[in-house]
Amino acid sequence: MKTPTQETLFYRISKNLGITAICMGLLMIVSVPSTEAALTDKGILHPTNRFPTWFSDANGVTLQLCLDGDGITGLCTFDPVISSNPTSVATGFGAEAFWWSAGATINMNGGGKAILVLALEAAYGQGDPAPNDQFAFGRVRIRVDIPVDGEYKIWHPALNETNGCQPETYIATAGIKAINVTRDTGGGAPFETMLTGEVGPFLTWDPAVAPLPPAGYVGDPTVDHEVVGGHCGINYFRIEAPIGVNLDGSGNNFVQTQLFSVQGKIYDESSTPPGIEPVRSTYFRTTNASTGKTTARINSWVKAPVHATVTLNDVPQANQNGPMALDSENTFFRRATLNATFGPSVPAQLTVVATNSNGQSTTQNISVVDQISIQSAVWTPASHTLKVIALSSDKIGVSTGQSPELTLRVGANTYPMLQSGAAGRFELTLSNINVPPARVTVTSSKGGIDTEEVAD
Repeated sequence: MKTPTQETLFYRISKNLGITAICMGLLMIVSVPSTEAALTDKGILHPTNRFPTWFSDANGVTLQLCLDGDGITGLCTFDPVISSNPTSVATGFGAEAFWWSAGATINMNGGGKAILVLALEAAYGQGDPAPNDQFAFGRVRIRVDIPVDGEYKIWHPALNETNGCQPETYIATAGIKAINVTRDTGGGAPFETMLTGEVGPFLTWDPAVAPLPPAGYVGDPTVDHEVVGGHCGINYFRIEAPIGVNLDGSGNNFVQTQLFSVQGKIYDESSTPPGIEPVRSTYFRTTNASTGKTTARINSWVKAPVHATVTLNDVPQANQNGPMALDSENTFFRRATLNATFGPSVPAQLTVVATNSNGQSTTQNISVVDQISIQSAVWTPASHTLKVIALSSDKIGVSTGQSPELTLRVGANTYPMLQSGAAGRFELTLSNINVPPARVTVTSSKGGIDTEEVAD
């Protein structure tokens, strides 16, 4: 059993975060096999802390941020709340927290030590919690005290299966932490890089070895325990020294442990406020040339937990509000049709409410914009002209005075586009374009945007 202060610090990260950082002393890396992580997916952003609600691995383990307790004792290790920091108070933790971590320590002959840290962490790019500064990463950290100069091999659960989980190999000079390596892979929203790092699958307590983990968790970080889930079945941490080095005090040139300190909380959708991520909300509007009446429709897509009840609200035509339908993985859809009474005034914003089975709900405002499509962007070398044609889904009659204004952006320059032909069609030809841009962008005063590569 570990006391709360023992080895807890080996989970803590430097406040100066670095992607794929490697820290070395007098060390030559002979072989560090890159791994293919087995994290398979991530949840939508939590409505409060704005980190992914969960991460899942190839073994079917899905974990949420472990935030139970005070962060120092108990089943979750995290930085306690900073009372003077509003973001920290709102999210329930300080500068860092963990979806998962696993650490192992080996005591070696002569007082030396070897430490392994594997972790999936939530942090902030500038250190202290701040809005829109969320930063998440997977970490592999190895620190080994070296008694004798030479080649050292290290086995651990995050090695690469594609090359048979060959060990990491180092030529190291004797000294404290002579092998001192930290590799981080991650980044900010949308947190996709988390799925391509070395961390994963998650190590969990071996169910064949008593005791079982506490209900709802994959382990107890205060209790060292055997684990399962490592690449190539490597569920241990092993250091091998040159032949003749008495590494374990019994004449062997290797040391090894199967015991890990593990933390992770199994994702519970029913106790987690449902997140909502807007995907797209665009409208189509048109004026009938014969009657002069304008009608519209709004198509809205959002992501939310699959078991949530999701509703679209604040559509001005009351009978068009209501439940959204789940049409694919975590994506909900609803179409609102506006008659001639409400069609002329499409709202710039709607509200989506998601509610879980326990009645916890989240409200998210979503912007409603027109859909812009660049029909063509052609550069003609003979005349040095660039001609762009773009369409807006807002085809309201020009005489209403509500039609969108489109702007063409070429590099750092912008140009107003001209209404040409049918409602919603805009065109512009630029002269003296000796060198064509790779792409152009068209934006609308109604919020829509599109970028297209230039053809010749």
